[in-house]
Amino acid sequence: MSFPYLTMLVMEDWYREELKKVNQHQFDKDNWFIYLGEIPNMPGHCVVVGYESGKIFSGYHIENFKVSPDHEFY
Repeated sequence: MSFPYLTMLVMEDWYREELKKVNQHQFDKDNWFIYLGEIPNMPGHCVVVGYESGKIFSGYHIENFKVSPDHEFY
């Protein structure tokens, strides 16, 4: 599974809850992410940019994200 370049994504709800359980808050400031692509030497992992923070997140599983419904993004 992969997304087209520059697709607007949101994090899967189950993954955000898992991060909270282990006290990881690196995504707290971001609700939307811009997909930059899959990492060539790490199949199934991607690079995304937090829309609000501008932070680059690398090496996260692609299945942790989903396409943002149009009505959620303003």
